[in-house]
Amino acid sequence: AWKKEAIYTRSGNPRKKQRVNKGKGSFAKMLHGDWCGQNFINGRALMRAHDVRSQLSDLCSRLGMDINSSCGSEMATFYKCVCAGLFLQVATRLPTHLESEGKKKSRSGRAGMIPSRGHYKTKIGGKLVSVHPTSFMFGRNPAPKCVVYTDLLYTTKLYIRQVTQIREDWLKDIAPHIFDLEN
Repeated sequence: AWKKEAIYTRSGNPRKKQRVNKGKGSFAKMLHGDWCGQNFINGRALMRAHDVRSQLSDLCSRLGMDINSSCGSEMATFYKCVCAGLFLQVATRLPTHLESEGKKKSRSGRAGMIPSRGHYKTKIGGKLVSVHPTSFMFGRNPAPKCVVYTDLLYTTKLYIRQVTQIREDWLKDIAPHIFDLEN
């Protein structure tokens, strides 16, 4: 419904606005579809995001939560919240080199070593995964020690996507019945 009412004002050079505005009032207006096309934004995705925000806003209001509150510069609170929501999808970075059993000795005489930069092991399931190349965390140096992820993708190997760095000690506080760091 708001799509029909959405009218955006053009930004930019005021002289250009005056040329565009001849006989159109004090400033030019654009309809939703025109604005989205000019700014390379998917109009349907924008409408969906607006609907989701409205639903979350209504839900928070019913629960008595302040929808205008923010973490501000205190991002650790936000990351702890993400960790609490995705605590079953946690992966920890493998040590610098992982000795693999059953591999032949290389020419250097060392046992088969697999570099582990960007390689992780999931806490639940123990699967060996890598950060997906499209992820922001891919190739990060140094690689985060512990991450949460939302997508597990299998192509030529197992990848994690939508990765966020967390601190491993938060897991014991959030889910002590699952994560016991001493064992």
